[in-house]
Amino acid sequence: MTVGLTPRQGDVFRSTNRFVGEAVGEDSIWSILHRECHVLFPDDAFADLFQTTGRQSIPPRIVAVVMVLQKAFGLSDREATAAFQFDARWKYACGGLDFDYPGFERTVLAGMRSRLARSADPDRIFNANVDVARSAGLVGRRRVRRRPTPTGARPCEDAGP
Repeated sequence: MTVGLTPRQGDVFRSTNRFVGEAVGEDSIWSILHRECHVLFPDDAFADLFQTTGRQSIPPRIVAVVMVLQKAFGLSDREATAAFQFDARWKYACGGLDFDYPGFERTVLAGMRSRLARSADPDRIFNANVDVARSAGLVGRRRVRRRPTPTGARPCEDAGP
């Protein structure tokens, strides 16, 4: 199986860019992945996981973004692939794919995890996300969390890093 290539430009009339882009916040996970997925997960960064001849795979960038969203929302492989197929936000996060961009089987996710596990850099998806989070100032920052109380009168307490 050879590495699949993600479409570079969607059809302006069928693309999720305008529809979803105007509906989600600029700092939402959908928008961040939409803006950064090309840099985070270029298709050629996964070329070592595939052969040079054969049928093309689902583009690795799309699979990587689905895996990130799957982890973020705590979904099973079946739930994640269904979300990609039917939720325009997921296609938007994958680079603004067209509404009718085809879904894929849940086994693709297991296959990608297996390929990554056998590779020289099995944590490449995680590391790319940490790098972006660090550059956005999200890693290493102390967060404040309000602890619930019956009256809600307790002051904020530091939740730690």
